[in-house]
Amino acid sequence: MSTQLTRYSTALKYVQHPVQVRAGGPPTVYQQAEEIGGKFTRIFWGLPEGSIGNFSPSLINRDGHRLISWRSQPEPFIFRHDQKYFYYNNTPTEVYVGELTAEDTISGAKKIRSTPHRLSYEDARLFNGPDGDLYIQFITSSYASKWDASKHKMINAPKVCVGKLDEFGQAQDCIYPPAGHNLQPGKAEKNWCFFTDEDKLRLLYSTMPLVIKTPGEPDKQIDSSCLKAVCGEHPTFNSTAPIKIGDEWLVFFHWKFMAYDLQLQRGILFYSLGMYTLDEKMTKITRRCTEPLFVGSTNDDLIWWTDVTGNPVSTQPACILPFSAEYVEEDDTIELPLGVNDSFMGLFKCPLVHLLGLLQTV
Repeated sequence: MSTQLTRYSTALKYVQHPVQVRAGGPPTVYQQAEEIGGKFTRIFWGLPEGSIGNFSPSLINRDGHRLISWRSQPEPFIFRHDQKYFYYNNTPTEVYVGELTAEDTISGAKKIRSTPHRLSYEDARLFNGPDGDLYIQFITSSYASKWDASKHKMINAPKVCVGKLDEFGQAQDCIYPPAGHNLQPGKAEKNWCFFTDEDKLRLLYSTMPLVIKTPGEPDKQIDSSCLKAVCGEHPTFNSTAPIKIGDEWLVFFHWKFMAYDLQLQRGILFYSLGMYTLDEKMTKITRRCTEPLFVGSTNDDLIWWTDVTGNPVSTQPACILPFSAEYVEEDDTIELPLGVNDSFMGLFKCPLVHLLGLLQTV
């Protein structure tokens, strides 16, 4: 295992800002944040010891505390002879929760499920329920496990699980909500965004088409074709739940595409981040960006995947993605916790006026 850790040592470096930036390719997350008019601060301290990557963060301000959840990857992916990949020592990813006590520090990190399990827990989002309690949604899957789950087709594909977080940070009373294909074996569901509005639990189910679900009500489908001006025909997904600002709702979304990186001499999966606003009644998109807000960059840390002999095969994707958004009314700023390249994470803070200035009326 020591050779594996050496091979992936770049992911463990505590580098606050890159000293050298390779020529070509998108700027780093630090540079892109500055170009928008904000600042990105990497989270270093209080993370699980020995983890390869910590990413997919979600932040919520609750009772004077800034609670954060994230995905922690304990070991790299390895490709088999048949090109299926799995975790090197069959240790799946975990979801952790803690308190962001400084912009670069987490305190009290703990797993949301402390009992042993075979599933991979991923991509959590924190949200307040209509009952005032704190909930967490996360993905469960067995797709990268050596465990033979062929007889358990329900969990062969990613599924959305929801639980209530207790005072100890444990997810309790977890269920698989019966929306979309979530209860259908072999069907994948990801990137849901739950939120509370008018004392009702709502679900931003998808971006293309834009669908909002509310229990006991017909689905609300909103024309989102205007977003193709920035994301084209690429697969498009929810990033954050809508956040209310004045008489509008601000929403962030992402899309993915493959591109050939001349520097690395291979194809890389890239993700880009965009945003739009909905009217107060959530009936139409009122404004949207015409350029990506962030673009994944190979100039940020990349984690390599290898075959069983250690030869490089692929990388984790180049992405800069939030899993929540918070509006801080006191200083009129937006806080986006960003996961970078499925490797590290940090907090992007930006004056709201700078972000709104990037939107155009539909």
